[in-house]
Amino acid sequence: MNLTAIPALRLLLPFGIGIGMAGSVEYKVCGLEEYLLVGGGAALCYLAFYKYEFRYRWVFGTACSIFLVLFGFVYTNWHNELNQSEHFADSIPTAGYTVGTIYDAPSRGNRLKVPLRVEATGTNFDSLRPSTGNLILFLPRTAQTEQLHYGDRIGIQATIRLTEPPKNPHAFDYQRYLHFQNIHHQAFVQEDSFFVLSTGHGYSIWRQAFNWRDQLLSILQEHFPNQDEYAVASALLVGYKDDLSEDLRTAYAETGSMHALAVSGTHVSMLYAAIMFLLLRLPLYGRKGRLIEILIALVLIWGFTFITGATASVLRASVMFSIFLVGRAAFKNTSVWNTLGSSAFILLVYNPYLLFDAGFQLSYAAVAGMVYFYPLFYKHSPVLPKYLDECWKVLLVGFAAQLGTLPLSLYYFHQFPVYFWLAGWIVVFGGAVFMAGGALLVLFDLLCPFLAKWLGLGLYYMLWAMNQIIFKIQHLPGSVVSGIWLAAWGATLLYIAIVCISAGLEAKRDRPLWIGISLLMVLLLTRELRAMRQHDQKQMAIYSVNKGRLIDFFDGTSVFSLSDTLTKKQIMFAAQSNRWAAGMLDHTNLFFASSQHLISASANFYYQPPLAQFFNYRIAIIDHPKWVRHGTRERIQIPVDLLLISKNPKLSILECQKIFPTQRIIFDNTNSHRKVETWKKECLAMGIAFHDVREHGAWVLHE
Repeated sequence: MNLTAIPALRLLLPFGIGIGMAGSVEYKVCGLEEYLLVGGGAALCYLAFYKYEFRYRWVFGTACSIFLVLFGFVYTNWHNELNQSEHFADSIPTAGYTVGTIYDAPSRGNRLKVPLRVEATGTNFDSLRPSTGNLILFLPRTAQTEQLHYGDRIGIQATIRLTEPPKNPHAFDYQRYLHFQNIHHQAFVQEDSFFVLSTGHGYSIWRQAFNWRDQLLSILQEHFPNQDEYAVASALLVGYKDDLSEDLRTAYAETGSMHALAVSGTHVSMLYAAIMFLLLRLPLYGRKGRLIEILIALVLIWGFTFITGATASVLRASVMFSIFLVGRAAFKNTSVWNTLGSSAFILLVYNPYLLFDAGFQLSYAAVAGMVYFYPLFYKHSPVLPKYLDECWKVLLVGFAAQLGTLPLSLYYFHQFPVYFWLAGWIVVFGGAVFMAGGALLVLFDLLCPFLAKWLGLGLYYMLWAMNQIIFKIQHLPGSVVSGIWLAAWGATLLYIAIVCISAGLEAKRDRPLWIGISLLMVLLLTRELRAMRQHDQKQMAIYSVNKGRLIDFFDGTSVFSLSDTLTKKQIMFAAQSNRWAAGMLDHTNLFFASSQHLISASANFYYQPPLAQFFNYRIAIIDHPKWVRHGTRERIQIPVDLLLISKNPKLSILECQKIFPTQRIIFDNTNSHRKVETWKKECLAMGIAFHDVREHGAWVLHE
């Protein structure tokens, strides 16, 4: 790869480093940044026109890279809403009323999530003063709240709080996710605590895009009455995934097909291929004809983008193809790598926080993998008949994309779908057929409802079959390898190793090949050292579970759990990441109320309500007054290392101390807030350490 032919990538790298530095280090804008940038820009201009000897040609390149690092760092900090001079964070202690405009389509889950751009705050509506900043609202799903749309200006009366960090170890950091959406505050709003002031604000093009998306969804809902088929249809055609069930999400994720359920680069590339197939058959010749061809393609691609609601993934793909088309209009042979670098640079200038978005990273990693690895794979492939060759190409594209995203997938999802190649055939061909059929369905629904009815029926059964096949693949033996724990530095090393080994094999050079193999050996060695440490670990974790209880005891790689009857989703959300990080191999689940007899789960763990013993650590779990009070009979005093109070027992700390004296008390999520506050005051008066799981998250003991 000739680096001089890809200047966009050379500019993107230092700019991305600057953005990464800003995302990793908290920095408050102080006002000197403008002077630094102006001074740096002036120095760069001077160096650009200064004539120096050839051997010093690196000076300008180095200065340009340093300037881009500085620009990326400063620009990202400017982008942070908290650095706005009139941000509403300063008025939170006194603000009771907030007015703002909905700046994106609300998301529907158990609650309605509404992104609000704040315009004014005050103690009442007569004392509102201008403010800025973003806020995420959580509202109950009712007939009234379902009517909220992009561009509505609303007023709310609610308590605004900072977004909360994850409550469990290694859990998904929703606070960090929202930070890179430029949202740092949230509010839970009751149905009677908001009202719509006016509608029709924001940009008319976005309002129209969301209106088109809603109309498409209503057409799909009419022709796909079953929830799963409708959810997949809306995801494939519109990129709308709010209606996907948890089972369906899991099935597509564990088969490596989740990328199909979002309008993304794959869909835009199929659209581009179809457009070019048709345009090449039109009598368009010469430079003028090529410009008309490219203009038509751009209009159709961006029309598709806005009709589908202009989601982030399709916007990325549309920008990428637009740059490719414009580049092709200016230059006959446009480098794909230059197109990738240019589109990424433009998107990061628009929003530098995109660099930290998993979808952005996976999209570009997949495209880079296809661009780099697919030609290599196909070059060394056997010669096949044409009808088999097309299927073989689809398989190789899937392998190339999977290799490009492998380190990121392991880092984010900690699992590897073994049968991704099999599911890939299904979703790629099924998705292509459905996109064409879905476009015809929308057209027929407007012009010929009779044909739309029969076409919708055929597409319905096609999606039903596709879903059933995906479920079957999910349940094949060894369909997914889970529990793979890879740190960020490990993912970086794995990328370097993949590139070095590939470059070494392609160029038939030993040095990059051995560098890549050495990096893989380092990763394997660190994994083995981690496994050795995990073999001797002693860990106890009392998780934060909404209205539930879950405690894990890690004896090496064996885990013994005490829990209430929880759903799989609750357990996955609270504990699965920590179990994977700890290298769990064996798991035994016990229930708090399952038995009153002694249970010996292993040589190091015993449980008999209300006591549990883990190695030499003794725990009393008080979830009922009977464990402390037993008529008038005297109870034996049992000192414990930890007292866990749950399920809101009508007891005082003094009563508990008389039977189970301890120096540490834990309050879990099953207790009422008022009761816990009373217990905290007692603990402070008695000099006993305490931990509130609801407020401070999970309590973890390492030995």
